[in-house]
Amino acid sequence: MLVQAVLIFVVAFLGYLNSFFASIMISRPIIMGPLVGLVLGDLTTGIKVGAALELVWLGAMAIGASNPPDMVSGSVIGTSYVIVTHSSVATAIALAVPISMLMQMVWNLLMMLLIPLLAEKADKYATNENYYGVGLMHYIAVFSQAGILAFLTGLGFYLGSAVIKTFVNGIPAFVNNGFNYAMGIIPAIGFALLVRMIMTKKTAVFLLFGFLLAAYLKISILGVTAFGCVVAIILLVNTNSNGSHEVESEEDANEF
Repeated sequence: MLVQAVLIFVVAFLGYLNSFFASIMISRPIIMGPLVGLVLGDLTTGIKVGAALELVWLGAMAIGASNPPDMVSGSVIGTSYVIVTHSSVATAIALAVPISMLMQMVWNLLMMLLIPLLAEKADKYATNENYYGVGLMHYIAVFSQAGILAFLTGLGFYLGSAVIKTFVNGIPAFVNNGFNYAMGIIPAIGFALLVRMIMTKKTAVFLLFGFLLAAYLKISILGVTAFGCVVAIILLVNTNSNGSHEVESEEDANEF
C-alpha cells in the first residue's frame, strides 16, 4: 500500500505541474485516470473512470482568476478507489466531485498564504536586480504548491481507503441508484457546457448534422467523428483554395 501511495503521489505531482509543462492538459481526468490505472495495475478501469470524469468536467477550464474544482485530486482518488475496491464508475463520480471541491479550498488557501510570501521575497530580489532569486522564488512557488497538494492526495489514498469504503457503504441504496442514473445525464451536461462555449450560427448546422447521423441513421460515435473529420478537411481545403484564388486575382489585377 505504501508503494502504491508513493506512485499515486508521483502521478498527482505530475498533474499539478501542468502549468509548468506549458499547460499540455496532463491534469485532465482523461490523462490522470489511465496513469492511475497504470501504476495500480488496472489500465482498463483507469481509462473508463478517466473518460467518465472527463465528461463531468468537460467544460471546466481555468481562465484568468476563475478556477474550476481541483480535477487532479478528484480524478486520482476517485480512480484509485474504484480500482482498489472494485466499485462502479458511478462511485468515482460520487467521490471525485466533493474531493475536488475540498482540495480546491486547500489550493485557494495556499494561494492566499504561501504565494504572497514568495511574491514579496521575489519583489525584493527584483529591486536588487537579483534575477536568479526571482526565478528561484518562482520555482519554489510552483513545486511547493504542487508538492503539498500531491502529498495530501497520496496521503488521502493511503489513509482514506478504509474511511472512504465505510462512507460509501453507508450511502443509501436510492442515492447510489441516483448516481447510476446520473451517469447518463452528466455527460450530456458536460457536452452542453462545451457547446455553450463554441456554439455559433455557423457551427449549429454541424451539431444538427451529427445528431441526425446518430439518432436516425444509428451511426456510432466513431462513425460520426469520421464524418466530422471528412467535413472539416473538405471545408479546410475549400477555404485554402478560395484564398489562393483571391490572391491570384489580386496579382493579376495589379499587373495592369
